[in-house]
Amino acid sequence: MIPHCDFEMESTDLIIVGAGLTGLTLARNLTEQGIDFLLLEGRERIGGRIHTIETQDGAVVEMGATWFFSHFNNLSKLLKKIKVDLTDQYSRGHTMYESDARTPAKKINSSGGDMFRIKGGTARIVQKLQDKIDVSRVLLGQKVSEIRQTPDGIEVTSNGKIFKSSRVVTTVPPQLLAKSVKFSPLLPLDVMSIMRSTHTWMGDSIKGAVTYKTPFWKNSGLSGALYSNAGPFVQMYDQTNTDGNGAALVGFLSGSIARVPFDERKKKVIAQLVRVFGDQASEYLEYRDTVWSKEQFTMDSQAARVSQHQNNGHQAYQQPLFGGALIIGGTETSSRAGGYMEGAVNSANKITTMLTK
Repeated sequence: MIPHCDFEMESTDLIIVGAGLTGLTLARNLTEQGIDFLLLEGRERIGGRIHTIETQDGAVVEMGATWFFSHFNNLSKLLKKIKVDLTDQYSRGHTMYESDARTPAKKINSSGGDMFRIKGGTARIVQKLQDKIDVSRVLLGQKVSEIRQTPDGIEVTSNGKIFKSSRVVTTVPPQLLAKSVKFSPLLPLDVMSIMRSTHTWMGDSIKGAVTYKTPFWKNSGLSGALYSNAGPFVQMYDQTNTDGNGAALVGFLSGSIARVPFDERKKKVIAQLVRVFGDQASEYLEYRDTVWSKEQFTMDSQAARVSQHQNNGHQAYQQPLFGGALIIGGTETSSRAGGYMEGAVNSANKITTMLTK
C-alpha cells in the first residue's frame, strides 16, 4: 500500500461526494452560508440521475428523473427559489393499454393525475443550481476509493490524490457506496448491511425515447401514454417539447431487455409502437435509451437486486458516523419521498441543518 504521505493533499472545510441533486442543492446551500467545500463527482457531467439530453432533431427528453408531484413541498420551494417553472404532463386524450402482444391495444380513459414536468427539461434544475456555485469547487471525473478518518480530520482518496477536510458528506447511492468505497475505520456491520440492501432508485430502470417529426398520436385523440404487459415499453408518456417542436415518446422499458443489444432493443421498441399506434410509428427520427444498471456511478452491475424502496429512509442514515464527521446522504436516505427528487432535496436540506446548527 502506498503511504498516504506520498500523495499531494488539498484541504477544505467539507467534501461532498456526488454532484447529483442532493450534492448540488447542498453545495448551493453551503455557498449561501459561506462554507468552503469541494464537490467530487465521478462522472464527466453533473446531475447524476437527472439526465436530460437533446436529440439530433431537437427533442429534449429525460433519460432520468422527470416528474414533479403536488406533494413535493421542498422541491417546490427550491424551484421557486431558483426560478424554474413547471409544465403539465400532457394527458389529453386516451391512454393505450396492452394486455399482451397478440391482443390489440385498447383505449382507456386516464386523467393524468397530478403529474408535472420541469419546463425546458429537468436539467434546468441542475443548470440553475450550478449558476450559484463556484465552478472551481466542483471536480469531475473523480472516482472516490477511500474515506479515512485520522486524528486531524477526514482524508478522501480520489484518483490517487488525497483531499483533506473536517467532514465529508456522501450522496452516492448507499448500495454503490458500500461496494465502491473503503472506509477506515470500518463502518458498523449493521450499517454496511443496510447499505448493501438499500434499493437504488433508477438502478434497475431503462429509459427509452423515440422522436418524430410531429406528435401524430394527438391527431388520433391519444395522449401518447401507454401501459403495457407486453413490452418492451411498459410505461410511456408524451414528452413533446413545450414549444410544440421535438415530438417524443419517452418511458420505461422492461428490465429484461437490458441484456439485448442496442440495435435489437430499438427494433423491438419500434415494432411495439407500430403495433399500438399504427404504421406512422415506423417513421421515427431517432431512438435513444439509457440502461441505468450499466451506469457505474449509479449502480454496480453485479450488485444484488432488492425490492423497490427497500431500506429507503432507514434509521441507519439519520445520524452521522465517525463521531459526526461522516454523513451518508442522498435521496435513498431521505425519510420522506426517498428515491425521488423531493427526497434528494429533503436530504440536502437536512444535512445543511446538521452542518450549520
